[in-house]
Amino acid sequence: MNLTAAMTLAFVAIFGRWYLMLVAGRAWKGISKSHPEFAAELYASGLDMAFYGIGPLNWKPLFRHPVPHDIESTIRRLRRVVLTTGLLGLAALIYVPATFLHEAMIG
Repeated sequence: MNLTAAMTLAFVAIFGRWYLMLVAGRAWKGISKSHPEFAAELYASGLDMAFYGIGPLNWKPLFRHPVPHDIESTIRRLRRVVLTTGLLGLAALIYVPATFLHEAMIG
């Protein structure tokens, strides 16, 4: 296990979370202007993000609800970013503690 790789992965996961917030924030204006009811379901409230640590987007409307045709490309981009950052975060959640545990055990 490589400590440099673990730190790089942790940094990339943090950067990915920041990028997700940026992309979701930039898409909010267009979605809320054209479809305010869909935007109200899609975006999590600030209190939920602060107290529960959830992301800016709710999963059910993002992946399961039908998407209006004029914002399909925006929703596809949001889906890609959410899945990518989720996979990076999961990899960091597994690899970083395993690396520190490995380093602690071998000295």
